[in-house]
Amino acid sequence: MRKYTLSTCVQWLAALLVVLVPTSLLQAQDSAISEAQSAYNEADFDRAITLFADALNNKELNKEEQKSALQFLGRSYIAKRNDDRAREAIQTLVELEPPIIELNPDIEPPPLMKLYYDVRKELTDSYEIERADPGLQTLAIVDFTNNSLDDRDRMDPLQGGFASLMVHQLSGATDLKVIERERIKWLLEELDLQKEPGRVDQSTAVRTGKLLGANVVMFGSYMKHRNEFRINARLVKVETGEIIMTEQVAGKEKDFFKLAEELSLKVASGINVSLQETQIGARTETSSLDAMLSYSEGLELLEEEDYDAAFKKFVEAYDKDNNYKRALQKAESLKPLLTAAAG
Repeated sequence: MRKYTLSTCVQWLAALLVVLVPTSLLQAQDSAISEAQSAYNEADFDRAITLFADALNNKELNKEEQKSALQFLGRSYIAKRNDDRAREAIQTLVELEPPIIELNPDIEPPPLMKLYYDVRKELTDSYEIERADPGLQTLAIVDFTNNSLDDRDRMDPLQGGFASLMVHQLSGATDLKVIERERIKWLLEELDLQKEPGRVDQSTAVRTGKLLGANVVMFGSYMKHRNEFRINARLVKVETGEIIMTEQVAGKEKDFFKLAEELSLKVASGINVSLQETQIGARTETSSLDAMLSYSEGLELLEEEDYDAAFKKFVEAYDKDNNYKRALQKAESLKPLLTAAAG
């Protein structure tokens, strides 16, 4: 039988403590954050705020845990309509960089995204977007203009919906940074650049691109006439203000998504970035124009801050096409605002 000296036992005990203590602390941290997230999911926002704040006071939290806690804390304060404290949470979150922290407008409540853009502007004294790789081509897509001769009212919401679709499709190009539509709308609203709703001219596109630090801006129009659908797009080089590409795709209304994919490939080629048809197909989340029109109406209602009606439109979009996951994400992002309002 092997004999253990007192010295050996002490050494083993010390080693055991080194292993066990961090593990127990980590379990406690996980438990605290899980409890806070449960409170948030149950719409008990006061308790969630207390628990997330307590968790953040724990110096043992790693960086990723801090980021998650601060995002949930910001959402909780937004649900309580406490913008000042939500802003503080976002400021603290951004201060954890690098690497760059980008919030996803598909899963964050719209008021929180606006605070995020405000904080970015205040910290950098610039509207330019954050880029992990400064060598990336950067594209801004502004809302398209509805020139439809038929079904004009029905097609009107596509002004924002089509831009959102193009953003999502072109984001599949690995060597391209596509600016989220929500940031562009925030900038246009903040600086009152869009004088006439639903209509952006070349000079406005160039100025918007310069402020955002984009290389290229895309804008254009679409038209439905009888059963025909036509989409016109222009790319303007921000540095010089020159039009570097003018493209038109046309076909039947039923082929709307094929037309959008065709245009995405042409745009990618026009700005010399790599994008394959298979990449676009993987990012085209719905093939139902009716579902996309409901989603687009939801985007319009978001901008009017009618969150209850927007929620219903996103749910309607998902009901029309259960593959439309982004519509469901948008609906989920509004729940804290609706639950708090109902309370």
